[in-house]
Amino acid sequence: MDYVSYNGEISKKPQIPLDQGFLYGYGVFETINVAQGKLVFFEDHMERFKQSALVMGLKLTIHPDQIRSECQQIIDKNAMIRGGLRVTLSKGLTADNLLITARENHYDRRMFEQGVKICTADTIRNEKSRLVSIKSNNYLENLLILNEAKALGFSEAVFYNTQGHLAEGCMTNIFLIKNGQVGTPARDCGLLAGIVRNRVIDLLKTNQIPIAEGYYSSDCLLAADEVFITNSLMEIMPVKQLDKRCYGVGPETLTARIDGLFQQAWGQR
Repeated sequence: MDYVSYNGEISKKPQIPLDQGFLYGYGVFETINVAQGKLVFFEDHMERFKQSALVMGLKLTIHPDQIRSECQQIIDKNAMIRGGLRVTLSKGLTADNLLITARENHYDRRMFEQGVKICTADTIRNEKSRLVSIKSNNYLENLLILNEAKALGFSEAVFYNTQGHLAEGCMTNIFLIKNGQVGTPARDCGLLAGIVRNRVIDLLKTNQIPIAEGYYSSDCLLAADEVFITNSLMEIMPVKQLDKRCYGVGPETLTARIDGLFQQAWGQR
């Protein structure tokens, strides 16, 4: 993934100034799935991108159609079939800067079939933070906790907020299933409402599968029959273990059915 786009110029070695976005994390970004060489849920990402920029006081002057065109150029130049693009808007001195980079997607069907192990973070999520509901460049805390989780053999760590309610993972949203009903933390629990999270909620409602956005304690999570996590690159990923608690994984689960519906509606694997 050699080629990047910086303010519309595509090259392998762009000259990127040390603006406030890179010096202080003053910026926002979106990670967009690329499947079969195509952008997935691009419009959803751009809508959140614009809202995040507005909250951060950034000026997104480039039209989404132009961003789409530049993204497609990066896909073509890197000969991408499957992967992810990161679109970053950072605070500049005179004008804000747009950077588009490419990466591989390491999530595969084998991981889905086996499920992943996650753990509970020992850090509390501040649900009142200005940054918690937007995808800002300030991701260091999440990365540090994720790295600690991976060092212990887990793929993800999940947060609870100051009220003891389940919030989100370092890089994911979380869903729990109990007696055929699906639950996920409400937005005011201190989470970034993911693109796939929102699509899954709509999908469940369309297919008359009970879904609630609510307030869940650790006891609720541990008592669940199934758990799955979502983000743009993994889409839907079953959880086989949380700390020492194991959950059902396999083709007969409701998680597998939901994934099947998701793939039927939007899948390009």
